[in-house]
Amino acid sequence: MTKVAVYDIQGKKTGEELELNPAIFSIEPKKHLIHKAVLTYLANRREGNSKNKHRTEVKGSTKKLFKQKGTGGARRGSIKSPVMVGGGKTFGPQVRSYYQKMNKKEKVIARKSAYSDKAQASAILAFENFEIETPKTSKFVELLKGMEVLGKKVLVLVDSYSYLDSEDKYTNAINVLKSFRNIKNVRTQVADTVSAYELMNSDVLVIQKDAFKTIEKVNR
Repeated sequence: MTKVAVYDIQGKKTGEELELNPAIFSIEPKKHLIHKAVLTYLANRREGNSKNKHRTEVKGSTKKLFKQKGTGGARRGSIKSPVMVGGGKTFGPQVRSYYQKMNKKEKVIARKSAYSDKAQASAILAFENFEIETPKTSKFVELLKGMEVLGKKVLVLVDSYSYLDSEDKYTNAINVLKSFRNIKNVRTQVADTVSAYELMNSDVLVIQKDAFKTIEKVNR
């Protein structure tokens, strides 16, 4: 069974090791589902707002400018013709949706595969649940230095807001997120909404100790 070291706020190992759930962190990665999840995520981020006017949308007269024959020039229609300056665009981009659907079970397996891929690469670390009254970036820089991941693309996962049972815990979670947010190459996310794309688009996963329970809940 895969185990990960737990670090304290100073970036030192506490001596504790967490056993990772093999049903999530030790499966054979389904690379085709990871690929599909990444494409779906990126496609659904696209707005599809590019638009050109075609000839029926351009303002202007529909009168034929020149007679069909006898001018010695090329045939042309109205001023809205695509061959005219200021005319409509032929086969130009139109407003469209890039939405792609992915089944819930496929999303879960894709996330499990991403977690397992990181576990196999020894790219998962854990940190203790500590309480901080105000955001303090310097403390978490020391944590990442101690983990020897400062400078790498790090994804920090904290416990989900929906599983916090008090306002104090919620405030603390926000302070932790804000503390990490100002560090270069570090991105933060809550454990129940992270996507396979975000997991794969990082070198190392740094996960809050309590967040492992949330990961198990949402990836059953």
